[in-house]
Amino acid sequence: MPVAQHRRTEGQQLLYTITYDHGEYFIQRDGVMKKSVPDAMVAGVLPAEAGAALMLRMAVADIDALIGMDE
Repeated sequence: MPVAQHRRTEGQQLLYTITYDHGEYFIQRDGVMKKSVPDAMVAGVLPAEAGAALMLRMAVADIDALIGMDE
């Protein structure tokens, strides 16, 4: 699975690690799981549309807006 990092520009500007692939992504900070989306349907995306690039963009959006997780 590909891994990326993203730092928030708001709030505490913490660094998050994103592990993602087709239809799933996982967000961690300092080794602690902050959000897990193991199935594209959980994210409201059809599996056929849930490419890795989209999953990465969704994870970054979740981090920036703190959707479903705390800072």
